Amino acid sequence: MLSVLIPVYNAYVDELTVRLVAMCRRAGVPFEILLGDDASESRYAVAMDDLCSRYAECRVLRLATNRGPAFLRNRLAEASRYPYLLFLDADVLPAADTFVDDYLAVCGRADVVCGGFCYEEQHDGLRHKYGREIESQRADVRRRQPYQHFCSMNFLIARKAMTRVAFDESYCVGYEDCDFGRRLAGQGLSVWHIENAVIHCVTESTEAYLAKIRRAIDSLRPHEAELADYVRLVRWHNTVRRMRLEGFMAWLYGILGSRIERRLMQKNPSLMLFAFYKLLYICAS
Repeated sequence: MLSVLIPVYNAYVDELTVRLVAMCRRAGVPFEILLGDDASESRYAVAMDDLCSRYAECRVLRLATNRGPAFLRNRLAEASRYPYLLFLDADVLPAADTFVDDYLAVCGRADVVCGGFCYEEQHDGLRHKYGREIESQRADVRRRQPYQHFCSMNFLIARKAMTRVAFDESYCVGYEDCDFGRRLAGQGLSVWHIENAVIHCVTESTEAYLAKIRRAIDSLRPHEAELADYVRLVRWHNTVRRMRLEGFMAWLYGILGSRIERRLMQKNPSLMLFAFYKLLYICAS
């Protein structure tokens, strides 16, 4: 009945997999856990193989070259066996012991069900602060704009719905979620948001996070026109263009970019400054 699909790149997913196996077995439904290895280093690949040798319900889909999460999620969906697909990121853990049961209870409620995410530990770094204060939202808030709040970190989708819509594989990393929400809306597929969170176990440094943000914005640039209603940064960029200030903002990035990055690496960074940094970068890229 349930295929749990986890794209993995250079991460250990032992604890996540063990918990999921226990929950699915307790639920008493046919299930599989399919780990998508996006050309990880050998130590992570060996750990995934070990998990599959310990649990008959687990298997690995391995890529020879790193292709990114959008490509891998599509391949995982194609390789899945059951009618409902539960996608989870590798760096999460279920927040409640009833996590799988709560999803099974709403199978068929909508084409897509999003459970949300939260942060258990309190950190002063940029990634945690942005996640806690901006990205993580209660279900009642997410339901107001269900497609705009779609998040691939933790969602259930009917397999027949996934055959009608897929992730755009031209996205390297970042903003593929926004595009997938747009595609769901375009296909008339229903999205329902519930309180069934995973804990986002962030480990990356602010420096690594800023590098990922820059790559994500580079990936966003060819798609700005179609994502204007889904990405606030695109709307800000359009405003700057209309005011004919893009060249000035690009110049400012050259002058201030590295200084802003140093400020963002400090404790309790300003999220307004982070937003300004992203706007400067998209103008300069």
